Amino acid sequence: MLKQNEFSQSLHDSDEFTITYELVPGQGSGGKQIDRLLEFASCAKEDGRVKALSITDNPGGHPALAPIAIGSDVKKIGIEPLLHFSLKDKNRNQVESHLFHYHRQRFDNLLILGGDFPRFNYYGQAKPVFDLDSVQTIQLMRDMEEGEYQAHSSPSRSSFEPIFFNRGCVVSPFKTRESEQVWQYAKLLMKIKAGAQFIITQVGYDICKFEEFIRFINESNLQIPVLGNVFIPSLSVATHMHRGQVPGIVFPEQLVHQMEQEDQAGNHEARLFRAAKLISVLKGLGYSGVHVGGNNLNFDNVKYIIDTAQELSSQWNELREDVHYPFPGTWYYFKPDRPGACGEVKNKIHPGRLFMHQKPHRMTHRLLFKPSTISSRLFGKLCLFCARGRIRKSMIRTVERWIKSFLFYCRMCGDCTLSESTYICPQSGCPKKLLNGPCGGSRNMTCEVFADRYCFWVRVYDRVEPSSTLRQLGEIPILPPKDWALEHTSSWINYFTGQDHNKIKMNKKKG
Repeated sequence: MLKQNEFSQSLHDSDEFTITYELVPGQGSGGKQIDRLLEFASCAKEDGRVKALSITDNPGGHPALAPIAIGSDVKKIGIEPLLHFSLKDKNRNQVESHLFHYHRQRFDNLLILGGDFPRFNYYGQAKPVFDLDSVQTIQLMRDMEEGEYQAHSSPSRSSFEPIFFNRGCVVSPFKTRESEQVWQYAKLLMKIKAGAQFIITQVGYDICKFEEFIRFINESNLQIPVLGNVFIPSLSVATHMHRGQVPGIVFPEQLVHQMEQEDQAGNHEARLFRAAKLISVLKGLGYSGVHVGGNNLNFDNVKYIIDTAQELSSQWNELREDVHYPFPGTWYYFKPDRPGACGEVKNKIHPGRLFMHQKPHRMTHRLLFKPSTISSRLFGKLCLFCARGRIRKSMIRTVERWIKSFLFYCRMCGDCTLSESTYICPQSGCPKKLLNGPCGGSRNMTCEVFADRYCFWVRVYDRVEPSSTLRQLGEIPILPPKDWALEHTSSWINYFTGQDHNKIKMNKKKG
């Protein structure tokens, strides 16, 4: 069992409002920027109200000092580090190695996130990894609590001393379109099913969305702590976000204009007072705490924010409209009935408007891969026959590549998940190749990486069963990681020989 630390104890204490603060290491291993971070940590320790300092892991897709470096210094100062654990540049071996390392060094609190797509740096853009997604990683961490896990293609088990972490995940309640927002909630349900133990929201400034999310948590009977994100940008950073230059964040124009007026008037404390009001509102709405961050802030600024929020706590309901900055055209899960508050009426979701596009593929899949059909049994015998000869195996692989490349832009990964993703291929359609729902980087339905394309999972939403509910989407079986030993082999053969992910699903049914 994980030994409780000050942060985890605070999270699960219903009488305590948990405050964390985000530190952002830059490039380099030292210098004035690092000194400022550690000075902040010392002040936070002396004050005692910040229960953990979260430390980013290459935010924005740019290289930076590894979080464990600052985390070690923060730990020595005597305050709990909350390390971000980004998956964009780690394969599964590296993920597991890092987890052993963090456990060895007693870094108990990890925030699991996919991470921003790598940006240009040394000789161009780094190669993205995304070998595991956040759902799969959380599930791996839960499996590691047993001290062993079953390898997919091996009868042996990996055994080690059990390791335990306080596992956090991220969700964005601030998506502006139905297809994006429903997937965010559905994927959160997957993360919790996989073993997430606390939640931190993405950056946002729509109070109706904040309230909607906590109501969704309560409606779903999820007994899990939630920290609301209170990000305090400078005017330049706010403008940068408003232009869409930070993945997944929709920054309201109304707030940018207000900050411009404040800057012209020399009112530099306005952003701090606004943050204090937002914290008081989130506490009133029922959040377990807040995750505070921002640029050009020292601890005196943060202390002023916390003190002011405490003074305003009794007025939280009247302050809703003061910190409510909706984005025009936003879709809400609960329809707002007044500015800054969501109502009782729940919006009906409308997935599957292009459901008929996959009908011929579903029929073909049923004929060839559903065990109960005669055609499937015959096709299976053909694939097993081809699997026993090198030339025959090469021939069927070539036929498969021609057909599936033409229909689905197939990459021949050897473990086909077309039937689980409405017959569009995540290996060619999603830059991060995500199997269990979207990342948080989309903006107005467009992809984080390719702004001229729809997000892959928005396209999936338009093709799912039209009668699907949000709950049903969140209960979709979690797909395991790809076995890359199968790459460039025939997924048809792998299906009938029991080498692909369907073997795991079948074993679970038998169990």
